[in-house]
Amino acid sequence: MFVQIIHLTALLFALFTAFASVARPAAFAQRLGLQVSGADGSNEVRSQYGGFFLAIALVQAAALAGWVQHQAAILLLCAVFGGLIAGRLFSLALDRSFIGYGPTIRLLFAIDSCGFAVSLLALNAAR
Repeated sequence: MFVQIIHLTALLFALFTAFASVARPAAFAQRLGLQVSGADGSNEVRSQYGGFFLAIALVQAAALAGWVQHQAAILLLCAVFGGLIAGRLFSLALDRSFIGYGPTIRLLFAIDSCGFAVSLLALNAAR
């Protein structure tokens, strides 16, 4: 049951992120402290965030439907959230402080840390 809840939570989070980035790429980017300039920028936000998170959502849905092994779908979450938090921590080490980080980025440190930790727990439970 725990693993299915993780799949469903990740599915909803990924769909929300995909939809938000595709529907309003400039607004999505702005919340991250980025600026979108023209069609190239919109395309990049839509593909990098929209496409990427849609793929995550589809894998989680496939696991819930029984088309993909639970371990494989959870391993994807471990890789995604582990990579995100590793990148954030590396950046923080280079920047030497949270100064200049907006509220969305600060929140993403917590989301990515929790996502990684819960994914590791779910991977263990899926074994």
